[in-house]
Amino acid sequence: MTEQVGSRRAPYWAAGAIGGSVAALSMTGDIIFDLFDGPTAVAVCGGAAVLVGGLAWYHSARPQPEPLTPAAPRTAPRHELPRTAPWVGREVLLDGLLAVLRDVPASPGGSLSPDPAHGQSRIIVIHGAPGSGKTALALNAAHRVRDEYPDGRLYLELRGDGDEPRTGAEALEQLLRRLEVAPEDIPAGVADRAALLRSLTNDRRLLIVLDNAHSTEQVRPLLPVGAGCAVLITSRRALSAEATRPPVQVVLPDEDDALGVLAHYAGQDRVAADPAVALQITRFCGRLPLALRIVGSKLSQRPDLSLARMQARLEDERHRLRELVHDDKSLAACLAFTYRELGESTRAACGLVASLPAGRLSDWHFAAVTGSRDAAVAACDELIEVSLMEARGDDSADGGYHFHDLIRVYAAERSEELPPDERRALEARQVRAFRDAVVHLAARRAPELAAEVPPERVDDLDRLPAASWVAGEQERLLWAIGRGRSLGMDTESAEIGEALSYFLDDITLPAGSADWLFGAPPETRPRVLGSLRRARAAVALTEGAPDTALTLLADGTEGGGPAEPVHRARDEMVVARAHAAKSDYREALRHMSTAADGLLAAGDSWHVLNSLEKLGEFQRWRGRPELAEQSQRQALRLAQEAGDRRAQARLRRTLAETLGYLRRPEEAAPLLEAAVHDFRVLNDRRWEGACLYALGKIYRLLGRREEALDRYRRAEELFGPMGEQHWVGRVVNARIRVLAGMGDLAGAAAAAERALGVFRRVGDEMWFAHTQRDVGWLRLREGRPGEALEPLSHAVGVTGRAGDAYARAMALHLRAVAYRELGRFTEAHADFEAALEVYRSGDYAWNVAAVTHDVVLTLCAEGRDEEAERLRADIAAANPVFVRMRGRDGARAVPDED
Repeated sequence: MTEQVGSRRAPYWAAGAIGGSVAALSMTGDIIFDLFDGPTAVAVCGGAAVLVGGLAWYHSARPQPEPLTPAAPRTAPRHELPRTAPWVGREVLLDGLLAVLRDVPASPGGSLSPDPAHGQSRIIVIHGAPGSGKTALALNAAHRVRDEYPDGRLYLELRGDGDEPRTGAEALEQLLRRLEVAPEDIPAGVADRAALLRSLTNDRRLLIVLDNAHSTEQVRPLLPVGAGCAVLITSRRALSAEATRPPVQVVLPDEDDALGVLAHYAGQDRVAADPAVALQITRFCGRLPLALRIVGSKLSQRPDLSLARMQARLEDERHRLRELVHDDKSLAACLAFTYRELGESTRAACGLVASLPAGRLSDWHFAAVTGSRDAAVAACDELIEVSLMEARGDDSADGGYHFHDLIRVYAAERSEELPPDERRALEARQVRAFRDAVVHLAARRAPELAAEVPPERVDDLDRLPAASWVAGEQERLLWAIGRGRSLGMDTESAEIGEALSYFLDDITLPAGSADWLFGAPPETRPRVLGSLRRARAAVALTEGAPDTALTLLADGTEGGGPAEPVHRARDEMVVARAHAAKSDYREALRHMSTAADGLLAAGDSWHVLNSLEKLGEFQRWRGRPELAEQSQRQALRLAQEAGDRRAQARLRRTLAETLGYLRRPEEAAPLLEAAVHDFRVLNDRRWEGACLYALGKIYRLLGRREEALDRYRRAEELFGPMGEQHWVGRVVNARIRVLAGMGDLAGAAAAAERALGVFRRVGDEMWFAHTQRDVGWLRLREGRPGEALEPLSHAVGVTGRAGDAYARAMALHLRAVAYRELGRFTEAHADFEAALEVYRSGDYAWNVAAVTHDVVLTLCAEGRDEEAERLRADIAAANPVFVRMRGRDGARAVPDED
């Protein structure tokens, strides 16, 4: 167009040039004849004439530009940034964006800077999940820096989440027209339009917001190159788009910021009036800004709709998406655009995986639907690319993914729209995948299961810790049992239950679920039936029904026939634990010894490990801690050989407790510290609390009482919210001796009263008796031996009936001291002797020394000084511990402390 305009004006320009040349020649001739004589002047004048004539001809033949005229001032495009919702919270995101946008150099005067760092536009991609606030972030940043871009601020919606995203040609036309290029001057081709855009923006300070981009291909032609320009691109994908900065991911607000978003739309006063309910609403919304905006807007326009009512309407996730619609905003509609673009196989996999109970996801879960790892990886990549799924970024080889709760609910609803036959086939594939996985992992504990699954079907699971995988997949395994039955896959459901039975110590089942989970049709194989029956018995124990467990295992058969020896030995383990639950430690020790021998003979290493662990506990309770240490060390070696971190941590704890009984707390402390760390890593809060409780006792024996109280506090903070009242009672009981040892007898008495109340409520007779023993000791410390006899006698009776020899010996020792303080020396000697009989039968040198000190004091109180001196000399020569605790008096000393 410019060239055509120039050619039309050329004749007028040429005529002016000729006239000017003639006038110039006339003036020049006068000067020449004034300076030169005749012939010379004629020659010079002729040459000038030829020169002027040539110039005139050249100007007339060449198209010329318009004559220079004062340029009209260039007008900047109008401010076209739309209004947007305010940006609440997540200030780090906004501040980082503003810093980049303000770091734009002055216009380079029509030429690019040779320095690459300052010679190109700032191009920033903002990406994130649907509804996370990408557009709000971009527009808030753009509004705040508008004064930095005086040549214009342009906004263009690219419709990347719609059915028809803008083409590059269409988007370029819109941008050029907003830069005031006349329609007839806009080139036809995309490349020419892009070149014109670059030319027009090269020397401007211009900000462009490209909202909702679909792809890098769509965006690339729209990018300026001038160093004074900046471009903000929002997309659900982390586009490369020649960005000059790493992509900015819009993360979810934290809880405080989410409350701020809700309060902005619902009203500050309403949220401040009931912050707990408001916080629950933000959790139901998954802290997603679009969901919070919708709910807040509803509340704002409905004064009659209380926060509590809104919480109730959002509570059921099956109806949650229906509530997240208001005016022209709909979370489901927002998600639908992206979901429709997914490939068919990815949509199906996404929906079926989202239908599972929530939790960590991996490539394996998608392979369970797609049928192959390659297809699973492709589906995961596609979901992450469009921000429907988030990669956790952990270091595990199997990856780690996470669905936002509302996206998970939406995808699960979409899976219901699959054709019924297709959905059943995919679910059946999922059930079989869970069956293969858990049976394969259970084979590490029950070798007979190894032949049940071809290795090629589960090779991805070989590198995973079995217990951790099963614990993490617990809810989904229960889902697989139920869905398998619905699909007529009773055999697979029973086999999942059988495999799950080998991980009962690693999971927590819903109360009353055992009969359903571990039931099976009559035609189930005998081995499977026997395993399921043993599982029901084991669960009955955890639910406080040892007699039910004994009844289930009474006949020793599988499916009507005699059980295999290895299965009988496994049954014996459960029988032993049932007797221990009934406080019959004699029978518990006998059955566990039988179980350990049978399992050793069968080479069943996993169950040998577990039987030795429990055998050690029973040996300790029966007064043989040295045997307990041997059993538990052997079990720990087996756990280390198996590489099972959870079993190793558990055995470190039980071994440390035995070392405490053996008066070797310095060896026990590092074992417990390592166990606390491991259970924290494994996210097993119950066992972490149990280890903290045991560590408190060891610190007390080491004289580190403040540290002991700290560990007890941390243990109770774990057990309390879990509803573990038995453990809470044990922790409170443990404080009694620490507080008394610190001189706080009133605090110790209060702890004892509280512990008695807990054990009374939960019906734990044994721990009630242990606490009564401590109550008796406190009364001794307070100088009230007469009041100590009743609780101490109660403890002696209960522990004696249970066969807990060690606990009975402790109670006998203290009761003997009470008798001595009351002058009832005969009864005192009888109790002392009974306690010494237990301690002498095991490796209890410390306890023997402590009781003997009290016997010496009793003899002295009777006036039998010579006997006392002989006893003192004999025991000092035989037991060095006796010398170290010189002057110890059981009426004042803390039990089991020097």
